[in-house]
Amino acid sequence: MLTLKLDEIPDEGLELKWKEEPTALSGYLESLSEIDFEFESPLQSEAKIRRVGQSVLIKGEVQAVLQLRCSRCLKEFSYPLASSFDLTLHPLKGTGFTEETELSANELESNFFEGGELHLSEIACEQVFLEIPIQPLCQEACKGLCPNCGKDLSLSACDCMEKELETGFSVLQKLKLH
Repeated sequence: MLTLKLDEIPDEGLELKWKEEPTALSGYLESLSEIDFEFESPLQSEAKIRRVGQSVLIKGEVQAVLQLRCSRCLKEFSYPLASSFDLTLHPLKGTGFTEETELSANELESNFFEGGELHLSEIACEQVFLEIPIQPLCQEACKGLCPNCGKDLSLSACDCMEKELETGFSVLQKLKLH
């Protein structure tokens, strides 16, 4: 996992490119509570980093291919991901957050660091997390699974859907209004 000490950032800034193999990222991912994806390809990252006072500005890009599970049919599929990001990092020490305050839109775009070093691999992984869809789909037209028999409706129809569903409201279909 790539870390950068703040003292190593020259006044003119720094450009970095690095690659993290999926095996190297697995330890970091396991420390998080619920991760339901895997990296199929290395995480390729690049960043332009510069200091502005005590803050750090990072303009970067991440690319990877992930293995996700479709939220409708539960099949695993490859999901190519490419994203660019702009981050402003402020030192955590001296922020003065003693009570609840409303954050401005600008402050919502800010992150914090402590200890005099930046964990660039973790920042890159966070950007990947932000790009994963809430409900990943193997294809937009995925029909999902039959709720009765579990058959994949994208492959073929099942007989369950043809049967009339009996609910408490099904008697209303027989009601004739004049």
